[in-house]
Amino acid sequence: MKYEILDIDALGRIGKLEVNNKQLITPNLFPVVHPFKNIISPSSIKSFDAQAVFTNAYILFQNEVVKEDVLKKKIHKYLDFNGLIATDSGAFQQYMYNTSNMKIEAKEIELFQEKIESDFPVILDLPVQPDDAYEKAKTKVDATIDRAKENIKRRSNKNCVWFGPIHGGKYQDLLTRCINEMNKLDFGVYAIGGLVKSFLDYRFDVALQILLNVKKIVNPNKPLHMFGLGLPQFFSLAIACGCDLMDSAAYILFAKENRYFTVSTGTKNLDDLEEFPCHCPICAKFNPNELRKFDDNLRIKLLAEHNLYISFSELKTIRQAIREGNLWELVNQRIRAHPNLVKAARILKNETLTFEHCEKVYKKHGRMFVSPEDIYRPLFSRYEKRININYRVPENVMFLIILPELDARGENSPTIQNWLKEIKDNTKIPVKDIHIVFNSFYFGIIPLELINTYPMGQFESTSVSEEDDELYKNSVKKSNIFINQNYSKYYKCGVLIPKTYINQFNEVIEFETINPIHGLEPILKSKFLSNYSAFTNLNDLLQFFRDE
Repeated sequence: MKYEILDIDALGRIGKLEVNNKQLITPNLFPVVHPFKNIISPSSIKSFDAQAVFTNAYILFQNEVVKEDVLKKKIHKYLDFNGLIATDSGAFQQYMYNTSNMKIEAKEIELFQEKIESDFPVILDLPVQPDDAYEKAKTKVDATIDRAKENIKRRSNKNCVWFGPIHGGKYQDLLTRCINEMNKLDFGVYAIGGLVKSFLDYRFDVALQILLNVKKIVNPNKPLHMFGLGLPQFFSLAIACGCDLMDSAAYILFAKENRYFTVSTGTKNLDDLEEFPCHCPICAKFNPNELRKFDDNLRIKLLAEHNLYISFSELKTIRQAIREGNLWELVNQRIRAHPNLVKAARILKNETLTFEHCEKVYKKHGRMFVSPEDIYRPLFSRYEKRININYRVPENVMFLIILPELDARGENSPTIQNWLKEIKDNTKIPVKDIHIVFNSFYFGIIPLELINTYPMGQFESTSVSEEDDELYKNSVKKSNIFINQNYSKYYKCGVLIPKTYINQFNEVIEFETINPIHGLEPILKSKFLSNYSAFTNLNDLLQFFRDE
């Protein structure tokens, strides 16, 4: 197996996985197919741009007639699928149905997967249930680790790239132990198990926290798989947090319940749709009323095909977003599809250091900041760290001017351009004695000398809506840190708070009464005392500096 990382954004990675002379681009999805009861055949799934499928070796093994057929033909010929094939050992059935009457040994099912020439066999692990008590979860984790070690010893087919399941769920110590043990073993792909029930309950926060806990420890040189991840509205968030591969039968299971995938507004019921908000081949050919009149098998087939189109279309969108450096922007759009996705995304505010080391120093395009969740993006923690640790106020300056952020950045704003010219041409104070900074909604303080650098000079953003919103408080907090650290470098400070300004469209705009620059007054007064004041025009501000 060869795995090459081609690009990265957040923790999302575009990679090229080569196994048995076949290629799989990551991130990607393994649609789950039944070994012999499929409304959409495995060979047909190839037409949806699927490079791989997942099927169940346990079901094949239990059916004596089918078992002999697949042993003779091997799995690719049997399924009539020439892409990559992964096979489950039966652990999923044990996990989902919590059944103890499944009679199968790890040695025999793992050998069977090798004999049918599965590209990605899975060991017979013991997935931890979300409601398992600690001791029961520990027993399962211990058994999974033991079986993983035994699997290493008895492998016979060198063409098989084994999945190494990771379990522990909500029990961090068990999860950590399982990861550390799996890291020592020769598995081609690491796979997080025990998540399906969280996905079904839309507990995205639980699944995402487990994913991040794994990502921080697991061997980064191998792909990371999530068992059972099939809801396309969650793809971008999961991939941004480090998921490389996923498998799911959701496309067909949801279709059987008349459920229709979208990524922008979540999953819909067919009965609630008057028109299809999609133009895939299915939605372009039929309308919802026509689908409702079809017999069950045809309706399910067509809905499942639509769900597959949406799933693979979303993966292409995500991969392109990674290439363009826009994955964070895409995540912000997608999480609006469901409140539980927004809830899950809020976990990221405690994980900025996890993401910061992967954040590119420079991207080709400016950034878009449109929501309170954006303040937790790693580029802001990086900026905050660098401005507080590395930045030095120019020597010998005496006066600090704080200007507000307007509708356009720096000299792209007609008003700011006029302000800078007025300061430069003034005859009251030598320009060399003045230091100019901007108060930004998202960055806090941006010194003038950095205003045209990335990303401080290349972004579009929303404005503050009220004093107690996160964006307002974030801006004031970051600005206060800068002032606290640097106020002693200045003799006087003046803040410009205009009544109106000219925007980039040459329109006269009233300056917001709710703007983070207003929130700086308490700290500026406490640090500069009588050497601080706010003004509505620059002339008065410069005169304040001149007056002794």
